[in-house]
Amino acid sequence: MKAPKATLPPSVLAGAALCVVALACGEVPTLADGIAYISPVILPSPAVAFGDTLRNSVGEVAPLRVFAIDNSGDTIQGATAEFIVTTVPGKSVTILANDLVFGDSLRTASIVARVGTRLQTPPVLLDVVNQPDSIAASSATTTSFPVPSAGATTSSVPLSVSITANVEGTRSGVRSIIVRYAVTDIYPLGTTIPDTSIVLVDDQNRFILPTGLAAVDTTDISGTASRSVRAVPFGFDSVAITVSANNLKGVPLPGGPIRFVVSTK
Repeated sequence: MKAPKATLPPSVLAGAALCVVALACGEVPTLADGIAYISPVILPSPAVAFGDTLRNSVGEVAPLRVFAIDNSGDTIQGATAEFIVTTVPGKSVTILANDLVFGDSLRTASIVARVGTRLQTPPVLLDVVNQPDSIAASSATTTSFPVPSAGATTSSVPLSVSITANVEGTRSGVRSIIVRYAVTDIYPLGTTIPDTSIVLVDDQNRFILPTGLAAVDTTDISGTASRSVRAVPFGFDSVAITVSANNLKGVPLPGGPIRFVVSTK
């Protein structure tokens, strides 16, 4: 039985091309059970807490996943994968029953999946980290846009936050925690501006369609995340951005949400 194509995200289909059995030019071969491709390993979260089981964004225990795909691009139900930890030497994570993952050493784990005897994914990296317990602003929460040239856009300084854990009485940054940014207010309240006149951008000046009013970052090795506001700074006085994050059990972190305000004056 096949599931509809709509159940498989386009990004997974694109990644599956990397996981096909070694090919030369010509048609993609079909292996046992009609499998032509497999997706990369799909993680429910980029990190698992040390001493806990891998969870999704709302804190539910969730397994590793791999999709098997046929030549028509449909997912194949019932295909089973074997997940293998390739981190060496020593412990990193343990694969439990039902493809769950337990974090048993503070390090980055490498995991591959095999489907049958001829298909294997590239390694995916999963960080085992301390359970975060705090979020705080690490840049000024009130700032101003630089003065632009006539009619040009301008970008704020990065709006940075730090996510940490208390490790034996010392604050320590936690990597690979998802941080969410959202434009929540434009002042004066009720101000109407054209679409994409205010957007949240990453360090490559990219924003998420359709409006750019929300963005996601993942903390780096120091526990820091940031996004900037890019704007055509005319027709409004200031913009408010709210930043929030959860711990790895889906509980909002103390200290958040954090409110930044960027002014045009």
